Amino acid sequence: MSFLSESADYIWKKYTPETISKISVVLPSRRAVYFFKQELAALSDRPFLAPEVMAMDDFVMERSGVQEIDPVALLFELYDTFKGIDPHLDFDRFTSWAPVVLRDFDQIDLYGCNAREVFRWVEAEKAIERWGTKDREFTDQVYTQNYFRLFENLLHVYDQLKVRLEQQDRAYRGMAYRKVAENVESIFIDNPSHDYYYFLGFNALSASEERILRKLSSLNRAEMLWDADAYYLKGHHEAGRFIRKYLADADLSRGEWNKRFRHYKSFPMAPELPAELLIKPKAFTEMGVPNATMQPKVTAYLMENWEQIEGNPVYRPHTAVVLGDENLLMPMLASIPEKYDDFNVTMGVSMRSSLLYSLVESLFELQRNVIEFRKKDGVGTVMVPKFSYKHIAKILHHPFIQNYWMQQEESFRPLLRTLKNENRLFVDEKELRELANDEPLVRTLFTRWDNDSKKATHALYALIDILRPLYDEKDAIETEYLYEFYTILKRLERLLAERKAPVSIKSYRRFLLELLRQTKIPFSGEPAAPLQVMGMLETRCLDFDRVIILSVNEGTLPTGKKQNSLIPFDAAQEFGLPTYMDADAVMSYHFFRLIQRAKEVVFLYTQPGGEGPKSEKSRFLLQLKHEWEESNSSQSKLKTQSIEFQAPQGEGAEVTQLLIHKTPRIQQEILKSLTERGVYATHLNMYYKCSLQYYFKRIAGVAEEEEVSEKLEANDFGVWVHEVLERIDREMLDRDVRIYQEMDYEQFIKQIPARLEAVFQDKFKGQVMDEGQNLLLYNIARRNLKNYFQMRIEELKSGMVVEMLAPEQKLTASFEYKGHQVLISGKIDRLERVNEQIRIVDYKTGKVEAKNLDVKANQDLEELHQQFLTNEDWEVLRQLWLYKYLVIKQNHKQIGDVALSASQVVQPGMISFRNLAEGFMAQEQLRFRADETPETFIEDSELILTQFMDELLNEATPFIQTENLKACEYCDYARICGRGV
Repeated sequence: MSFLSESADYIWKKYTPETISKISVVLPSRRAVYFFKQELAALSDRPFLAPEVMAMDDFVMERSGVQEIDPVALLFELYDTFKGIDPHLDFDRFTSWAPVVLRDFDQIDLYGCNAREVFRWVEAEKAIERWGTKDREFTDQVYTQNYFRLFENLLHVYDQLKVRLEQQDRAYRGMAYRKVAENVESIFIDNPSHDYYYFLGFNALSASEERILRKLSSLNRAEMLWDADAYYLKGHHEAGRFIRKYLADADLSRGEWNKRFRHYKSFPMAPELPAELLIKPKAFTEMGVPNATMQPKVTAYLMENWEQIEGNPVYRPHTAVVLGDENLLMPMLASIPEKYDDFNVTMGVSMRSSLLYSLVESLFELQRNVIEFRKKDGVGTVMVPKFSYKHIAKILHHPFIQNYWMQQEESFRPLLRTLKNENRLFVDEKELRELANDEPLVRTLFTRWDNDSKKATHALYALIDILRPLYDEKDAIETEYLYEFYTILKRLERLLAERKAPVSIKSYRRFLLELLRQTKIPFSGEPAAPLQVMGMLETRCLDFDRVIILSVNEGTLPTGKKQNSLIPFDAAQEFGLPTYMDADAVMSYHFFRLIQRAKEVVFLYTQPGGEGPKSEKSRFLLQLKHEWEESNSSQSKLKTQSIEFQAPQGEGAEVTQLLIHKTPRIQQEILKSLTERGVYATHLNMYYKCSLQYYFKRIAGVAEEEEVSEKLEANDFGVWVHEVLERIDREMLDRDVRIYQEMDYEQFIKQIPARLEAVFQDKFKGQVMDEGQNLLLYNIARRNLKNYFQMRIEELKSGMVVEMLAPEQKLTASFEYKGHQVLISGKIDRLERVNEQIRIVDYKTGKVEAKNLDVKANQDLEELHQQFLTNEDWEVLRQLWLYKYLVIKQNHKQIGDVALSASQVVQPGMISFRNLAEGFMAQEQLRFRADETPETFIEDSELILTQFMDELLNEATPFIQTENLKACEYCDYARICGRGV
């Protein structure tokens, strides 16, 4: 029998259907109220007038005769009170610590403390702290003085605030409790609304609650029905700490019900004592999982397993899924098996976990965008309100507004593409509207609020109006989010309208987000459904046959050492205010009371070493293992069950493997790519590194993520240096100078700063060169270029004559492949002639060593042909090989203005700016034949290219993910194939 059914039976037998309406029954929660009414109704075979059944908070607020004040209105009342004492109080700073002050006021009243004595203690402790700071210097003396003045004024503010609220017939929760506790006789005896009161299932009473209950009991007008088990009553178990105290109190342990507990110390000699945990067989199982998000999946698996074992019974055992961490609610709801179509969710989904909340947060973050630019004279800075590309992209990509873009003919992507192509890091409101053609949503999202809370409110109303029509009945949760958001805005707008002083955006943001965090979207369902999804506090007074408890970890169950108060720990202990130790005892009671009548319980926890900070299993499980197992007379044990995750295709196999089969249509796209866009060395290397990446980029044409960086990336740095060298070569060509002299290089060295700045301004508009990482890269580029030109001077001094033939340019060649002309393309950085030998120069701003771009001198030719395309260490080698092929294919033609002939020797190589001591590193050893000629080199190269194209078009070889996961770290497509972090 459950606690509520036994309690209902106990009370029912004391009254007749005609007299039971004269009593009042008070329970800890509204959910317990519902189930108690159900149990009471089941005891009668005819209608009757029910007694008053209320939750404790409702019971007290009704008897207090005052209205509970709204939290934001209370905050404003506190501010006005403080302002009367300290006219210089800053509102923005006030809102950061005010909630803590209000919580302390609430606790002082709820626990009936002498406020004067409490605040004297606090003030004295701060005086000692201040005394210890006299010899230290503070950069902000005013802030320090304000800090200590706060504690000096607390008592006065406490008294004044209560006077203000009493004049309005309003109160905060603790204040209402204190009022009822101090006026029990006048409220309950002089003007009685009921003859008798029953208080069911309470545990840790506040001092005000205890005073109410003790007074009514001493006057023989009330009885407490405690719920406990011998397991945690005996000894010093923390779960029974408060119940033991109440059972030792004559007033609080009156009545026939509590006789069962009077001899709990003599167990097992007290047979009437409830001892479910000690004598009944229990099926308790603990399971550790690698991370928190895995727990809902394991819960669903357990439920499905029960369903299979029981064969879809007509009666399902009353089951509760209890979430220690409420953040798991949505993952849990998404995991419930389809067969469980009859369930009830007793906890609401927090607005804080919604996409709408994150969108609102992003909008406030956007409004803080103010860009600091250095003045042209270099003295001082100027602040300009502009939106950054990063925040613009974040909001336009936000999931909550994607439905809007799906219903529009034009997407937001052209806007972002324009910003990216023009490298516009920062845009003002007017520019953004013009680029978006004054699109309504863009106009709403990117209107400046100018630190005006009214403008912010109107903008958010406009956003709701635009988004509301997009969500139909299929998106009920999003509709509820928007509705609740609208009501919160109305509520906040009304409160702000009552005030004359304006509120800054900073404070407005704090109020709005706090209201959103406090708001939960309730679920509609059948309260008596066989499956209940609930939080731990909602289980008070309720019993279940089966229970699954999630997040049974230290830091969650129990919550651990958390104290958000201005009142020191020792003062809280002295005056009877609750501490973290009391909170742990309360949670311990809820935990063990929940499982005392359950037949089967599964405890899920995140394993030590798993993901997240709360990874130690709860002490409650250790108590079950080492204390309960020894005490249980039925020999029940806490079983430990491991969770094993198996791959579907044998041990070690990946759960999913993404591959793209080469259908006739895809083969046509491949041929089109080869004949129209051509093959580059980087694409060839990409194919053998990860063929799926090649497919996304070259065949499917999936665009890479559009980003604009506020600082130079590695590839930007290379472009910067390459562009400087290319411009020098083109300028010299215009002057018909191909062979540079020492004086030319010395002149280039002097021009380095100006040339770097000119290229930077052209290529990286919107970025600042002389700040942060860009300044560091500028200094590196300047040093690298200087060292490069000095290397060229050393070449001259050694007697080497270098003739520049052509600056950076794209080369293209073609050959026939199965009736199609396939293009081979590449971009060489420089072509030069040294002693009648043509050198293909490839600049690398990173470090490259000579061993990376050539084969061994005695390289086996058969091995070379077998591994040439697939050897991962030969990427640079293949790049230079293809450059050489392209240049030789130009024989009897020309590159730029330079004629080429078959008799010339072509030598590809690299100049590494981080390895300039090596100079030009040539590829000298690569030969496909011992007696290689230019003609045989072309022939062998085209055989290799044919081999590549055969594989590329082979329908039996799908595009597939690479097995080298390191290659996925910087891949733009990692998230598409499930390997993104």
